[in-house]
Amino acid sequence: MEAGLYLYGITVAQGTVPVEVPGIENAEVEQVVEGSLAAIVTRVTTQKIRPQRSNLAAHHHVLRDLTEQQPILPAAFGTIAGSEKQLREVLRRNHDVLIEQLKRLRGKVEMGLGVYWDTPNVFEFFVATHRELEQMRDRLFRPGKTPRFEEKVELGKLFESLLRDSRQRHTRQVIEALSPYCVEIRTIDPGEEKMIMKLACLVEESRRGQWEDGIEAVARHFDNHYGFKYTGPWAPHNFADIDLNLVPA
Repeated sequence: MEAGLYLYGITVAQGTVPVEVPGIENAEVEQVVEGSLAAIVTRVTTQKIRPQRSNLAAHHHVLRDLTEQQPILPAAFGTIAGSEKQLREVLRRNHDVLIEQLKRLRGKVEMGLGVYWDTPNVFEFFVATHRELEQMRDRLFRPGKTPRFEEKVELGKLFESLLRDSRQRHTRQVIEALSPYCVEIRTIDPGEEKMIMKLACLVEESRRGQWEDGIEAVARHFDNHYGFKYTGPWAPHNFADIDLNLVPA
């Protein structure tokens, strides 16, 4: 029994479904056409899709195929419309906004860049490169002294402050270097301590090579304590500024 339509994304309506790979649950990928828009979907038997490897891979493969052929507004993994009627209503209600977004993204892809401290221990690296942190660490942990809790907190605050300042400085440097090759750059929370920055870059497909050359050029300004890793091309998840407010019926 059909429980809903799993949504991969929204694109411009075509005569046929522009995807040949199987979708979620190894099911067929279809399109629901409403006017000049098409929602790329798979009919599913559950209202919740687990984020297991096979499902994540299917979601990614469908979007990859779409991205290679035409502009796509990708939906977040796990987005399910309760019915075809509901999905059509959403497409009608948001038609002008969706068309404008698709025009903005035509011929562009999302590329990701992560820059990280390539060192076993970030704190020890900062101790070795920041005199004030080294002095406080040595003063608190000198032989015969047991630091108080408050002193450890102050040491941690200094480290976090230096970490934040370093991230901000390096991020500005990299964004400035890559901006000439990007339509737009958005920062993403770096998450783990070793990450300096995560950038989502909206790049014209024709300028991908220049963007990659730009990364190589800016990386030369960093020593071997830093690592650069880029990924893509991806569907423009971080640049699809839409909220369809789909709730399963």
